[in-house]
Amino acid sequence: MARCPGQDTAQWGYDSIYDVECPKCHKQVEFFKDEMRRKCPYCGERVFNDRMDLGCAKWCPMAESCIGPDSLKDFQVNEQRKARRDEFRDLLEFAGEEEHEVTELFKTLYAEYPKDDALFDTNRLATVQERDEALFTRATTIFKNYLSQKARVAEKEEEARARTAEMLTHDQYKKRKAELAERQK
Repeated sequence: MARCPGQDTAQWGYDSIYDVECPKCHKQVEFFKDEMRRKCPYCGERVFNDRMDLGCAKWCPMAESCIGPDSLKDFQVNEQRKARRDEFRDLLEFAGEEEHEVTELFKTLYAEYPKDDALFDTNRLATVQERDEALFTRATTIFKNYLSQKARVAEKEEEARARTAEMLTHDQYKKRKAELAERQK
């Protein structure tokens, strides 16, 4: 099998080696652009290469054989982390600058949550109620509104995909019908 052009080191430029900050000790860890993760030489933390772009691994049927099963799994974990980070940025933007106390609470909850499957542990948010009822109320209201808006956007996107699929079905039907009519002539 020929080597993937994106993995061919002969095609790499000057920006193929760079540093990524360790999330634990905040020191710089050197990465080659094709490395998915490295162990931090200072603290031992597993650091993921956020700048790595293996978008082709999302859709390429040869991704596992190209980058290897372990790297593919690491890639998927890294993509999940990126999606979580992007969603968190959206939440902070939704909360707005005027809700500084709420955004600081969200940042704390986000940083304390060790997994990548959610923005934060909502049970930890509930513990805020005992300390500061007003902050809890504002934070839960903002979070619920954010989730509602996100659901509405997802619903509209699904409706748009369904309309597109429907249009393509009819378009394909018309093309096929025209082809059959041409053959019968």
